[in-house]
Amino acid sequence: MKVFLDTNVLIDFLAKRPDFFEEACNLINLGIKGDIKLYATSLSFATCTFVCRKILGYDGVIKALQILENYISIVEMNATQCHHALFSNMPDYEDMLQYEAAYEAGCDLIITRNKKHFPNEVLQVLEPTEFFNKYWAID
Repeated sequence: MKVFLDTNVLIDFLAKRPDFFEEACNLINLGIKGDIKLYATSLSFATCTFVCRKILGYDGVIKALQILENYISIVEMNATQCHHALFSNMPDYEDMLQYEAAYEAGCDLIITRNKKHFPNEVLQVLEPTEFFNKYWAID
């Protein structure tokens, strides 16, 4: 299964956000074990660096992302995706860029904590809890 991680899930993991870290960690662990294939964009890595440097320090967040890069495939973002996102009529341009990149990469679904900004037409969009309830029971 090809699972695209939205930026907020990566930040949950890196920043160890109390209410969200465990599920984000479980997702990352599934990718590390090879049970699912994880995807994200370079834009997500850049945003994680900006947000998490305040918590981990710049060197800390870069080191964490260097490790994560071994388990998360970085998908391309291009002009066509930018164009589609600009004319999508969806409320969040950045989330539509993520959606377009996930779609073009052939991902099966997107995991986010902000479903309202994504269309749920071609790609399934799930919150982490929904993913685990539907596909993966965590002991």
